[in-house]
Amino acid sequence: MSVQGMIFDIDRFAVHDGPGIRTTVFLKGCPLRCLWCHSPESQSNHPEILYQEERCTACWLCIEVCPEDALTAGERQGKAVAILDHAYCTACSRCIDVCYSKALRLAGSSITVGELMEDVCKDIPFFQSSGGGVTLTGGEPLMQPEFSYNFLLACTLHNIHTALETTGFARWELLTRLSSVTNLFLYDVKFIDSDCHKRYTGVSNDLILKNLMSLTKLNCEIQVRVPCIPGINDGEDQIRSLAKYVGRMGIKSIALLPYNAAAGAKYRWIGCQYTLTDRETQTQEYMNSLADICREEKLQVQIGG
Repeated sequence: MSVQGMIFDIDRFAVHDGPGIRTTVFLKGCPLRCLWCHSPESQSNHPEILYQEERCTACWLCIEVCPEDALTAGERQGKAVAILDHAYCTACSRCIDVCYSKALRLAGSSITVGELMEDVCKDIPFFQSSGGGVTLTGGEPLMQPEFSYNFLLACTLHNIHTALETTGFARWELLTRLSSVTNLFLYDVKFIDSDCHKRYTGVSNDLILKNLMSLTKLNCEIQVRVPCIPGINDGEDQIRSLAKYVGRMGIKSIALLPYNAAAGAKYRWIGCQYTLTDRETQTQEYMNSLADICREEKLQVQIGG
């Protein structure tokens, strides 16, 4: 199939994105701007250069080949480094080609459904032996609806179990079309309160919750996934309200995702500042207490992806 999409990563032998051993495909582009996003390189819908300063050897080869003068020499904390100005970078990749220390790499490349399927089909024996399959995530796959639909359709035609992780922030027509080729929805719910959702993600959750309710009426298999962010949405009262809301919809499964304290490093790779540097991953004991709250609402609970 010649339908093209833009991906930024493929994770093979994943075990946290649905049942069994899975191949997880990450698409570029997301309409939300969650303060805790653990993949900030997924947000834009175009290719971008990632720069890992700690790997830089100050050879300056990248500066010599940069046609846009997006790279300059500089010094940070007493160390000579290359400085990438993302505002001028066109992601032509010339700097990556000469960077022997792998301090620079590209996030975002075009691929056709056919090319991706050729790669994914290599993992079919692992799917069959483990009850696994393919998970499409992002970013937000619904920002690339044609590619997402055709890729999941191709997986279905190959008898590969399909899972779609989504924010739910999209037109209902897109979701309902994808429901015909999706075995399992991994549906992110951050807040029940709309004002809090808009404050921390940049958008209201009215459409998200409306779409979730509509999916339940299609009898889709759904697991609600909650990224638990310390001091923001992981309070016991907040989780209890969310669990009650989900339970009333008839959804049986929920995953509580502990905070990923390591995510902040990625923001430096794209020249952005991470604002939640003072947060720490919850203890297992605390996550267990949140899980118990959800079990009180008769939900099946998974801690972690």
